Amino acid sequence: MISPWAVLAGGAAAAGVAVLVAELRPAPPDLGQALDRLHRAPADHRSDGDQRLPWYDRLGESGLRLPGARIPHQQLALINRTPARFMAHKLLFALIGLLLPGYVVAVATLVGSELPVAVPLLAGPLLALLGWLVPDAIVAGEAKEAKTEYLHGIAAYLELVALERAADCGPAEALRRAAAVGRGTVFRRIRDALERAATDRLPPWDGLETLAEELGLTPLQDVADIMRLSGTDGAAVYDTLRARAKGLRGELLAEDLARANTDSERMVAPGTLLTLLMTSLIVFPALYQMLNVT
Repeated sequence: MISPWAVLAGGAAAAGVAVLVAELRPAPPDLGQALDRLHRAPADHRSDGDQRLPWYDRLGESGLRLPGARIPHQQLALINRTPARFMAHKLLFALIGLLLPGYVVAVATLVGSELPVAVPLLAGPLLALLGWLVPDAIVAGEAKEAKTEYLHGIAAYLELVALERAADCGPAEALRRAAAVGRGTVFRRIRDALERAATDRLPPWDGLETLAEELGLTPLQDVADIMRLSGTDGAAVYDTLRARAKGLRGELLAEDLARANTDSERMVAPGTLLTLLMTSLIVFPALYQMLNVT
């Protein structure tokens, strides 16, 4: 007969997993954060809206003051995630890793199996450290994919800006009209940067430069430099924009080819093993008959 305590423990574990999945699921867009991107206040002046943040974001805000906490700001900016949410994930994963061995020992005790008390004492800190590092690996992987998407979008943006300049649009107008064409994340961030620069009465290339520094994207910085040269000196930049877009597409193609070659090399060992297995299956019956002939 199954112990009711074991059933309760299993239900609690399932509820914890469900809550964790619900918290890690991407949240719907926040209108407040969208407005903050256009009207950023100094970091020293916190508004009362911070008090209405979810509990995990408030937990992450307090965790940002921990000594030795390393925040990958550029990677978080690429995936549009706040440092508070990132730190909240680190703290929650570390807490789960710390408590998981004790929970396993408690469940084993309830079902009648004895586990050494040293298990949670030794495995708990190790799993907590592993859980602390898991969000870093997740963010790094997501940021790598997002950076590739951004670079493809910037290559398209370069072509669009060049076409607008060829249509006799001014440098500032060419940047705005080219950004209004796309509907992806890259073009949305560029539009936000241009609108923020217009709100602050700054040239649009200054907004692109700020966005390039925030995201750590050199090609976007190149766009800002090229258009600044066109806006201040009146230089013809059509050929320069097309050449930069061509070079960026070449870099992306080279990375795709390198990734494809790496994947092909990884398939050599499984393919060889499969070939040996098929050969063994084909040869074994005949070899068995030869060895057992009387």
